[in-house]
Amino acid sequence: MPADDRTTDQDLWAAVVAAEQQAAAARAAFHRNAGSRRQVLAAGLRGHSAWERGAALSCLEAQPDDVPELLDQLVGLALLPGWAGRARRVIDRGRREAVLPAVRHIVDTLLPTAEADHYRRLAELLDHLADRPALHALVERAAASDDEETREVAVDFAS
Repeated sequence: MPADDRTTDQDLWAAVVAAEQQAAAARAAFHRNAGSRRQVLAAGLRGHSAWERGAALSCLEAQPDDVPELLDQLVGLALLPGWAGRARRVIDRGRREAVLPAVRHIVDTLLPTAEADHYRRLAELLDHLADRPALHALVERAAASDDEETREVAVDFAS
């Protein structure tokens, strides 16, 4: 590879690193100075674009202070295949003593009308949070379901 290609590659990489630094500084400034931080983050999680939603998740992942208050939106994202993994990681960054009871309450609220795919996403969330008692309760409910796909969730998470 010619030397100028490496230089070009290094210049491109330096731009990526600089953008990451700039994004981290902007997230920190937003966290410190925003007067209605929670409301802005909540709107971002509902986002009009994937960029806005992703930015809200990045802010919460870096500074998880607001995670407990935004759990309704975060659990909602944890039900969406494209966002589930990232939402689980952000939820897991919140204060455990505040997050677990709130997540359990949200799960209990959602289960009566949940379809199999939501049972699965909620089981994945509880498994990620290592909340064995709540996961066990979900598995028991799934096992008692009339729906075959929901019962499969019970089998998959029964250990």
